[in-house]
Amino acid sequence: MTGKRRITRSAAVRRGALPGELRRPRNSAEATEQILLDAARRVFADKGYIRATVQDIIELTGLSRGTFYLYFRSTDDIFVRTVTKVVDDIVASSRVRSGNTLRQRVYENNLRYFEIFGANRGLLRAFFEASYVDPEIGRKRAEMRSAYIIRVRDHLERQRQLCRCLPIDPDAAALSLAMMAEGTAQSFAILKMEPFERPLELKRLCTEVTEIWCRAVYTDPDRLLTLEAAKLPAVATGSKRKGWRHDG
Repeated sequence: MTGKRRITRSAAVRRGALPGELRRPRNSAEATEQILLDAARRVFADKGYIRATVQDIIELTGLSRGTFYLYFRSTDDIFVRTVTKVVDDIVASSRVRSGNTLRQRVYENNLRYFEIFGANRGLLRAFFEASYVDPEIGRKRAEMRSAYIIRVRDHLERQRQLCRCLPIDPDAAALSLAMMAEGTAQSFAILKMEPFERPLELKRLCTEVTEIWCRAVYTDPDRLLTLEAAKLPAVATGSKRKGWRHDG
């Protein structure tokens, strides 16, 4: 039509026809890469690991296939980049110490852990799916799990030396407790496995997991913690070599 400029797809993208978080700022390689990562996160969360394609990702961005390959080699490559941040958050959540009793610390750590699973439900579902078919992603899942188990083991060993634990084998107890927490988070937050008459609520579930944990290993989980832990040398374990902090 005379006097009216035709709006092309690229113009629509610039005007914000696509979701705001996927708009492409000009002259920014870092921003373009982030646009692709944000789109990939949505695609993997919606379609899973196996069914997601490069075409699915670029259709959310308005970018070309060639632009995609300037930043990523394949869907596997962008998937690893996308899921790494979530894995790092899960590992980091176990390093945070909060609360004045062992029960409070375990509860807060479990709650953070469960909340990360819930906030990243679709992406973690794709991550677990991918871990069974892609060796690299399988290794990443194993590393995430190992970091968590070692973190729990170091905590239990420290509490054992402070005489706050029942007679336990820290290695076996850590494996059991960590797998209980991971399995519960996966079943509740990702698989939504709730075959009950009354729906489970996150904090109620977290309270029960914490109660099982505390009864299994601590002599007095509600005793106020003191500075006596500061006098205890760091436990000499593999996690120290990796730079992970120890829990008091």
